[in-house]
Amino acid sequence: MPADEKPADYADAGIPHYWRIEQNPVHVYAYDLVDGRYELVADSAEELIVTKPFDVRLPIRDITP
Repeated sequence: MPADEKPADYADAGIPHYWRIEQNPVHVYAYDLVDGRYELVADSAEELIVTKPFDVRLPIRDITP
């Protein structure tokens, strides 16, 4: 399955939260499912902070080479 089809399949399955991680350079995108579609709720190459499904503070800059 091509990567660009995965979010739609996840949304169809009702998966409420979806993160996409780009490798070069490292960047994390967090999405929440709203009305059957994913909406971007946070993105960062430094520190990702989200509150759903629970509070997460991910120091990306500290865990990447």
